[in-house]
Amino acid sequence: MPIATLPPDTRLLLIDDHQIYLDGVTLTLNTLCKGIELDHARNASEAEQQVRQHTYDLILLDLHLPDSNGLILLEKLRAIDPLTPIAILTGSNNPSDMDAALHLGAAGFISKTADGPMLISAALRLLFGEQVVMANEHQPLDRQTNAREQGITPRQLEILDLLAEGLPNKVICQRLSLSEDTVKTHLKAVFAALGCHNRTECVNTARRQGLISS
Repeated sequence: MPIATLPPDTRLLLIDDHQIYLDGVTLTLNTLCKGIELDHARNASEAEQQVRQHTYDLILLDLHLPDSNGLILLEKLRAIDPLTPIAILTGSNNPSDMDAALHLGAAGFISKTADGPMLISAALRLLFGEQVVMANEHQPLDRQTNAREQGITPRQLEILDLLAEGLPNKVICQRLSLSEDTVKTHLKAVFAALGCHNRTECVNTARRQGLISS
């Protein structure tokens, strides 16, 4: 199966203060995607200057910079250019970081453990206006911990995953061998825990908080 690639002339800004990571991502993207432009900013000041001077198709932003918190910079960059999607590209696997970033308008939250093809796939989805959440391999443990803190049980996490697939209650019942009343009771508890009033809101909130596995 061919590896996805970014359209030629796509211009990206990568904001990160780790030179080795910058070099690695640059080499990977330039090898897999011909004709793209990839600019670098190693701190918030450089990033603001770049965004004021150039128009980007996508911005990838680390959470930890030497002169600013990435979330603060996210707000500033969105004020300068509200149309360009900005995704957090980070080593953090904290659900609260992800929730805060998405709440502030980040288009995605992507783990630095993503390999080249995964990163390109995420970038393509972001360019098409999708919201992308791509956690690292430790996310299942974190989501279990996060769920427990919110009073959501392992069974309710299973129901959330199936809900995210768009399955109706009857199919969820069949998948988990539960009665429809039991599923409804679990859903009511999840809605209450997340402060939601319908299925769509519930799935979106759960995804932002790292409670959905896919």
